[in-house]
Amino acid sequence: NEYKSYLSFSKTMAEGESVKVAVRVRPFNTREKNMNAKLCIRMSGPTTYIKDLEGDGQEKDFSFDYSYWSFDGFDDVDGYLTPTNSQYADQKKVFDDVGLSIRENSWKGFNCSLFAYGQTGSGKSYSIIGYGKNKGIVPMYCEDLFVRIAELQKEGPKNTYQVAFSMLEIYNENVFDLLAGKERKALKIRQSKARGFFVQGLKKVPVGSYKEIEDRMAEGTANRTVAATKMNATSSRAHTVVELTLTQKIAEGGANVTKTSSVNLVDLAGSERAASTGATGDTLKQGAAINKSLSSLGNVIAALAKQSENPGKKVIVPFRDSSLTMILKNALGGNSKTVMIAALSPASVNYEETLSTLRFANRAKQIKTKAVINESPTDKLIRELREENEKLKKMLEGGAIDKSMIKDDDEDDLSEEEIQARLKALMEENEAEKSNIEQEWKSKLEAAQKAIQDMEAEKNRKSEMMKSVPHLKNLNEDEQLCGMVVHFFGEAKEYKIGSKDGEPANDIVLSGLEIDPSHAIVNNSSGKLVLLVGEGAKVYVNGEYVTGKIELMHSDRVLFGANNLFTVINPAEEAAGAKAGIEYHYFTYYDAMAEIQNLGDQDKSESLLQEDLAELAPMIGEVNAMSCALDKKVKFEIAVVPDPNLKRKTAMVSMFSYLTSCTYLLPREEFISRKYKMEEMYQQFINEDESWSSIDPKEDPFTEEESKETRLGTIATSLKSLGYLIEQEQTLAITNYQGASLGELRVEYYPCKENGTIITEDDDIFVDDPDHLVGQPLHFQLKIPYARGISKRFEKIFCRYKFFLDNEYTTTATLTGANPDFKFSKQHSCTPVTDQFVRYMEGGSLVVEVWGTQIPVPMKQGDSRTTKQLMAANFNPNQTPKLLMDPEKQMILTELESAKKRADKQQNKLVKIQQLIDNAKDSNATTISVEQLQEILNSNTASMGIAVAVFKMKAKQAKAEGGLFKVAALTVASNEEARDAASGSNKKKKTSANEPSKACSIL
Repeated sequence: NEYKSYLSFSKTMAEGESVKVAVRVRPFNTREKNMNAKLCIRMSGPTTYIKDLEGDGQEKDFSFDYSYWSFDGFDDVDGYLTPTNSQYADQKKVFDDVGLSIRENSWKGFNCSLFAYGQTGSGKSYSIIGYGKNKGIVPMYCEDLFVRIAELQKEGPKNTYQVAFSMLEIYNENVFDLLAGKERKALKIRQSKARGFFVQGLKKVPVGSYKEIEDRMAEGTANRTVAATKMNATSSRAHTVVELTLTQKIAEGGANVTKTSSVNLVDLAGSERAASTGATGDTLKQGAAINKSLSSLGNVIAALAKQSENPGKKVIVPFRDSSLTMILKNALGGNSKTVMIAALSPASVNYEETLSTLRFANRAKQIKTKAVINESPTDKLIRELREENEKLKKMLEGGAIDKSMIKDDDEDDLSEEEIQARLKALMEENEAEKSNIEQEWKSKLEAAQKAIQDMEAEKNRKSEMMKSVPHLKNLNEDEQLCGMVVHFFGEAKEYKIGSKDGEPANDIVLSGLEIDPSHAIVNNSSGKLVLLVGEGAKVYVNGEYVTGKIELMHSDRVLFGANNLFTVINPAEEAAGAKAGIEYHYFTYYDAMAEIQNLGDQDKSESLLQEDLAELAPMIGEVNAMSCALDKKVKFEIAVVPDPNLKRKTAMVSMFSYLTSCTYLLPREEFISRKYKMEEMYQQFINEDESWSSIDPKEDPFTEEESKETRLGTIATSLKSLGYLIEQEQTLAITNYQGASLGELRVEYYPCKENGTIITEDDDIFVDDPDHLVGQPLHFQLKIPYARGISKRFEKIFCRYKFFLDNEYTTTATLTGANPDFKFSKQHSCTPVTDQFVRYMEGGSLVVEVWGTQIPVPMKQGDSRTTKQLMAANFNPNQTPKLLMDPEKQMILTELESAKKRADKQQNKLVKIQQLIDNAKDSNATTISVEQLQEILNSNTASMGIAVAVFKMKAKQAKAEGGLFKVAALTVASNEEARDAASGSNKKKKTSANEPSKACSIL
């Protein structure tokens, strides 16, 4: 092949080799412990088992190259987590299995790739980086690498070993060089047939030790923090790729041979927790770039797995669908030995996410790559690079263009502009590679080390200042990015804070949403900090919206605009407080955001809800700020709604259009997906790229189709009566997310026979304890006859619900009008009743959602207010997320109704007993047959009331004495006997006899 790679591969090519996959489960974290989470993972050898403890109880198994159990079985010995049994996998075990293979293959000249995948907080960073003495794969590999280089260099100067470092980030489909400092701009991904995909202009710096790699990673992380604030980016949703290039120049047989290995360390964005509403995916905006990367990666892995299963069949692998998959083409489908570590949460509350991770890893293990040794005589390599550049130069000057050099066979034709761009990029890359080979490596390394020394000196200077000078330190959702941005108040003076547009120039320049040119002033007077907020500027201190002046104290949390969050550090005040015995609580990013959103008033037991609210709260501020900047006439706020089985509440987002007065409820996942598209539009806006303003309305994340069906409101009805085979008939208020009533919905359920015949009073069937239904068949008819008083703003109205373990919704007819008659009826059966179903009836409820479409109400003519002005008119700085409805109140009302009906049935029994007694007295009988009494008392099961308990006690006594029950004993019973009998009865029951009075006292 005339146009071959700039590296002349050795003739021996490795056979197709499967990607090695390891999974590792961590211990419970604090959140999971607080939730009393259950362990849903177990491992045996290379096999991992996962059990759905909160669902159907089924267990699934997956086999991998390695299944690492790191949940328990360890002790902390001087800071290192040491195994106490053979099952526990410590950091050394993981490195011996995974890291050593990367080390050996990279020295042989193979390209290597290490992926880390899993949901945020699953333990990816621990396996890859580690902490303290528990070093991860990367530091252990790097330390070993430089130890080996030092040993080889002792043999003499004939061989040289060079290591280069690069670090990039992929966010919203844009690629950024994290070592480019302030010159942050999106880089282009180019392609040539020989090289494949490469990032044009990516900075590669020489490194001489792991300490230098650490410093460069810290530099990249700091640059990422500043950029994330400026771009309004969420760091946990960005992919990071670190590349180490090992170049060996070896003298063999009188010739110099160059052997090159690229080691890619890929930290994939945390896989998000799936929404539980079932609506996710139905209406997601497909243009959301951050989701595109992960979904494209899944598609590529699926295609590669299919290709491996059918070697003779041509499978199109969609590498070009995203920036991430283009960059990872070699790692996944080409010249690389690849390892993936999937991090698992052990908690049952994360079952769905962990199962998704296992399935992803299971597909990845089916991929085969073909790695080759990258080896070439050095002189030949330089000559080939020079010759190739000569050909490229002639093409650029108007000569015949050989497209095979710059495109794949299956790629579409290129435009003239793209051809020129690829030719130039390939020339630049070849020239850089030739320069790297020819230039004296020692001088380049010394220059890089000098830069690191300068950075280290600046870092030490800041560290010393932080010990004595008051300052602001940033808080970030990613703990690795906390403290990366520091603003000092060294001198006793005023410090102006604002955007880059401030006049005169600000002392502290902040970027990001809702930062005004003159946002605030901090006055440092002998170490005392006083904050003066600019007119109309958005500032929160410790969760409170602030105007005017306020003194800043040590550990205060300050939010400037939508996303510049800092904590105040005042070393002198901290030292004085310590002497006075004051203990300061240092807040996390989520603690601070929870303060601002008043999340402290929520139920602390609902940890998942708390996490969602803390995550969504800052996002709501950001998207509203973007809506104002782009004047989209849309407002977002958090809505807390019950999920279909009411086991917990769910955070959603309401989207209100000022243009149409329509409100749409968005599931968490859909909102997050839209948010990334909004950020893309906002970036175009601040870059003065007008394309954001001409976006197709169907793709605009700030809009929704007016004909879209939306959830108008919800009702919840208790199912407790069903456990006693008592019918329930209720008319309940339909409430929206703001608590407003939208009308009423009639809901009824009737226990019935298998043939559908409703059970009536005449059937005299009554269950005292729902547990007695276990093992028996249960049938009932659920009816939704009608709704009344629906606003004329809504049409095409229907209801839907999920019952018990239903996967799909049951839906009524769709009708229009203020008083739709649904006439809906459906028979549900549980054959037989299980313990799980009994618990569902006792503690759950049926949630019925009312859906429809909205009739737009346009803004008044002449209303020219901007989005910012419209929001300001109803601004509440301390607004708390609202609950869609009060299900507990609705359930109590339902249970009161049920308790009344149960009491009526007990009263009917007493009436029949009294009639039996009266009949006996009328006929001068002194005894009553026990069988007659038991026929009344045992209408299906035992009685519940105090009087009936007395009767049962007496009947039992009579049967023991000969089978006759004295009438006098029936009609006369002391209070003490009644209490004793009732007490004995209650001890055997699971249902409390005083439930009705408890419900009354609650109301």
